[in-house]
Amino acid sequence: MSGDRPGPLSLLPALAAAGLLRLSGFRPAPPRAEPPAGPRNPEGFEETDVDVRRTAFVVVGLAASVAVAIAAVWLMLRLFGALNVAGTPALTPQQTARVQPPPPNLQGAPYEDLARQEAAERAQLTTYAPLPDGRARIPVERAMRLMAGQSLDPLPPAGGAPPR
Repeated sequence: MSGDRPGPLSLLPALAAAGLLRLSGFRPAPPRAEPPAGPRNPEGFEETDVDVRRTAFVVVGLAASVAVAIAAVWLMLRLFGALNVAGTPALTPQQTARVQPPPPNLQGAPYEDLARQEAAERAQLTTYAPLPDGRARIPVERAMRLMAGQSLDPLPPAGGAPPR
């Protein structure tokens, strides 16, 4: 069973890695001692704080890089916009004329238009008015009272039998 035991050459990669580390001059940091518990550090937490100066430099650097990026984009937009406008011909009066869409147009105040139409229809149904052919328009209520009790069959023609 050769799979259970490592072979004689299995330590060569580990030895090569150790030799490279020694040649690189890398030395592991010595282990740190825990800070003593005391009045300033009752729970034994770290005593070192965040380096405010280094953090401020990082924030200022990020803000400056964002400002530089915004300025570069603005400059490119101005430059490319000027190049684009310089190469285009001037607009004709037909291109700058205001375009009125064909009817039917949208209503500006649909509820007012509806109220106006309903008022006109109500006036036709509830008022008296002469018609162009010499007859008169009367309110529907008055016409219904006049027609009450009369037959709805047409009148027989003069001198003839009633229609069937």
